[in-house]
Amino acid sequence: MNDFPKPHWGQFSRAIIERLQLVERPKGEWHGACPNCGYNDKPSTRFWISEHNGLVRVHCRQCNDFKAIQQALQDDGLWPKFEPTNVVRIDDFSQPEPELNGAAVKFEPYHKTKQIDLIGAKLDNNVVVVPLFNAQKERVGEQRITPDGRKKFSAGLDKEGAFGVCGKIAPGLCYVAEGWATSVAVHMATGVNTVFALDAGNLPKVCDALQQVFPKLELVIAADNDEAGIKAVKASGRPYATPRYKGDDWNDVWVRDGKDAVCQGLNRVVRPKALFTHLDELRISKPDWLIDGLIERETLAMCFGAAGSGKTFAVLDMALSIATGKDYHGHNVKQGTVFYIAGEGHSGFARRSGAWKQTYGVEAGEAAFYKSNKAVIMSEQESVEVLKAEMAELVEKAGRPRLVVIDTLARSLGGADENAGKDINLFIVACDEIKEEYGCTVLIVHHTGHQNKERGRGASQINAALDHEFRIEAWDETKIILTFTKQKEDAMPEPKAFLMVPVEIITDDMDSISSIVLEYTPDLPGGSGERITAAQSAIIKLFRELCEHGELERDRLRDQYIDRMGTGNRDSDRSKFNKHMGALLEKAILQQKEGVISEKEGSPDGE
Repeated sequence: MNDFPKPHWGQFSRAIIERLQLVERPKGEWHGACPNCGYNDKPSTRFWISEHNGLVRVHCRQCNDFKAIQQALQDDGLWPKFEPTNVVRIDDFSQPEPELNGAAVKFEPYHKTKQIDLIGAKLDNNVVVVPLFNAQKERVGEQRITPDGRKKFSAGLDKEGAFGVCGKIAPGLCYVAEGWATSVAVHMATGVNTVFALDAGNLPKVCDALQQVFPKLELVIAADNDEAGIKAVKASGRPYATPRYKGDDWNDVWVRDGKDAVCQGLNRVVRPKALFTHLDELRISKPDWLIDGLIERETLAMCFGAAGSGKTFAVLDMALSIATGKDYHGHNVKQGTVFYIAGEGHSGFARRSGAWKQTYGVEAGEAAFYKSNKAVIMSEQESVEVLKAEMAELVEKAGRPRLVVIDTLARSLGGADENAGKDINLFIVACDEIKEEYGCTVLIVHHTGHQNKERGRGASQINAALDHEFRIEAWDETKIILTFTKQKEDAMPEPKAFLMVPVEIITDDMDSISSIVLEYTPDLPGGSGERITAAQSAIIKLFRELCEHGELERDRLRDQYIDRMGTGNRDSDRSKFNKHMGALLEKAILQQKEGVISEKEGSPDGE
């Protein structure tokens, strides 16, 4: 197969794959029917495409006619047409003037393939020539880019700290990109002066050199979304923005999605915290609570409990309160977007959240609450990057998250070992990245050990990294207890008890099913308060809903209880009602006179 210029992989591959319905195979190849001969019978002879040095490579082992394949792809708009050009746009900053040799152009120059103007560069025999400078504005060499994207530096160039410019260097905002094409795309989209550092490794050095000579520059790195780019921006410690999708640079976004997408993406700037702060600048402030008195903002928290203890009910109760702005059982919350990464319990999630919304009269559209459809492997960088990309897309619509829930730790580790410190550290790093990027709280749901129910299972690094930790345990079939076991900066909150109250909800196909909501009760194990069961609490709640002027006929309360909460066996339901009502009368929570029920003043609150 002839080796001559081909289209950029990030620009053309997706369209070719989708149009020809190619199937991914090992070794990064995509196989299918040849657009020229149509052959698609044997894998050993069929058409395929693959990435080669960032470009699209195509071949058919059946017809082996590259020119015909190229023509077929061009006819479908899937391959660039190499046409001569003698119109070149040169930015005012460009040092050299264009030098066209006037000869017939065989292939499109690099900037045409990248769909950008010739800014900060010249064209020499169809090769893009980019002048390079140091921080003192001295020209130190040049970079030459051939039509197929190959890059070569001038002899003797000291690349460290060298850069090119799109626009000019002036006080104010200045983007720093890796390559020339990326910097031109950023400059054309935003109109902001842009510097390019030649590669990812040179980014921190160029930023440092520019900042020393031009202290009024506001540098933001327009980084590529790949391993090298992310590593470089973190090493620089400077604000940065990356494209949404793994493997993209800003020229990919420019070509595929247009100007607005580049501008919007560059607005999602991550601003790393400074490494040091002077003592005099340290602020003394009161805690910034996510849930007043319980959990602070921008922290790492964990809820743990045995299987079936009700920990998901407890965490979902918190999450829905934050998403809707409803107080958490008397504790004020900071309302905001919630991302719930659910690794299990998908079938029951809709029922539980539906029961909660019904109980508190919340419409679904009022809550900025997003649940994942599968687990995210938080110990794998690629999986975390996909999560970040999808979150970023939703954040544009719903706002930055207040809370990210990971339910459960075990499901979010995939094949990693929760007892291995190395694997747990990867998980914690991923949680910290999300916490720091959005200034949100990350809440992990975890299981207890088989023997020790007093702590979450697994490596000790988990507990050491936490700011808050609380345990959920079932007291009996009707109640759960929330006990804080770690509060890094504040006094430990008192334990809280919640009744598990059954709620009837209507499904989308108009069937009636049961679920559970939590209601606070002051009745703790070993406490002095009267113990109120879930069924008794339901009767109290129903009484308060129906009573007029603080009174209600017993027969009406009974009938409504049977209609709403009964099993269908009226004799059995009547007996249950009489039993629970008798207990409430005995505890003097409710009182009865001549068949009329009233609530005794000062009785324990059903909530």
